[in-house]
Amino acid sequence: MIDGINYKCLLAYSGTHYCGFQKTKMGPSIEEQLQQTLEKILQEPIKIQAASRTDSGVHAREQVCNFFAKDTDLHILYGSLRSLLPKDIAPLKLEKMPVEFHPTLHAKGKEYHYYICNLPTQVPFHREFSWHVPLPLDLQTMHLAALKIEGRHDFSAFSNTSYEDPTRLVRKITLESLENNRFRIVIQGDNFLYKMVRNIVGTLVHIGQGKIALKDLPQIIMSRDRRLAGMTAPAHGLFLHRVFY
Repeated sequence: MIDGINYKCLLAYSGTHYCGFQKTKMGPSIEEQLQQTLEKILQEPIKIQAASRTDSGVHAREQVCNFFAKDTDLHILYGSLRSLLPKDIAPLKLEKMPVEFHPTLHAKGKEYHYYICNLPTQVPFHREFSWHVPLPLDLQTMHLAALKIEGRHDFSAFSNTSYEDPTRLVRKITLESLENNRFRIVIQGDNFLYKMVRNIVGTLVHIGQGKIALKDLPQIIMSRDRRLAGMTAPAHGLFLHRVFY
């Protein structure tokens, strides 16, 4: 049994300057920054668990983490986190949970948002948070493709690694228009394979550009062949938007 209080932390961050959530020898990570800050505040070893191990450059609006530590005043701990964490990592909420709560095992689903700028020139302040696709896109055909991807499938064609069970449920994929020829792709599902969301987005963009025919999409899914689907969309356009429990 783990000693201490089970703390749940809701975290937002810009992943631009980090090598993903998980600690790595490749460079700074969100996990490392959070762990070091908590250990500085609490003066005890801290182990972080998270709902999603976002990749290098990926952002989060509501990442869910937990850690076990001594019983501490929540208001003081939360204030210390806000003060000491780097400015591109923000604790949104801190609460005490039952000891059995686990951010990964208890998650029922996740929602990701991917942002695309579809103008010849992208304004600089969107550069780190959306994929610049300067050539025209057929959004209606992309919408029809999204409908074909929705549902429960073997998503091996959209994964950059192999799984014993690559079957996943994608509950919805929608394309939502924003100002200035920007749009976001909203993808919601139970859980996702490695780089699956970015591979779905890359495939939709290739379909919108006419590089992949809409009629070929069902066969691509059935093929389980990663080489037949579209490119892996750049990390910087992706946000972990929400985790469902």
